[in-house]
Amino acid sequence: MSLEAQLLKIIEDQQLQLKQQQQAQEEALQLIQAQSATINELKQYTQTLNSMHNEAVKIVQKYQKFVQELSEQTISATFSQDVQQNLKVQLQTRLNDLVQNLQIDNQVKNQVSKIIPQAVELEINSQLKPLAEQITERMSSVEQFQQKLAQLIQQVSSKL
Repeated sequence: MSLEAQLLKIIEDQQLQLKQQQQAQEEALQLIQAQSATINELKQYTQTLNSMHNEAVKIVQKYQKFVQELSEQTISATFSQDVQQNLKVQLQTRLNDLVQNLQIDNQVKNQVSKIIPQAVELEINSQLKPLAEQITERMSSVEQFQQKLAQLIQQVSSKL
């Protein structure tokens, strides 16, 4: 295989690698955008959960006040405490159910397991870029040398 063919092969390989790196970077950007959307959705869900929790607390406070007023009028103290305890247990159960339905831990683990390999790949690509540029520069100088050599050969052959 001639030197020119080898150099062309190297250049083609470098161009292919650069295209692959660009594609990997575009995929990483898409993944980051998807993760950003997921994070925003989680924030919105958390806000919704917080507002529902606040509403539930207000309802419990309302019922506690109602129960307290009733207990002051004619109901025994144990009945009032029983009702308050029952409301408290139901509210805690509902709140626990809402929090468990979030499953944030699994989502975060999944996102991190997707991000880390791609982040490593991006770092490798960023470190390879200067090397690829150096190779491209050297290939350019080799091409210039070949052109000059070809000119010299033509000059020598024309003189002969």
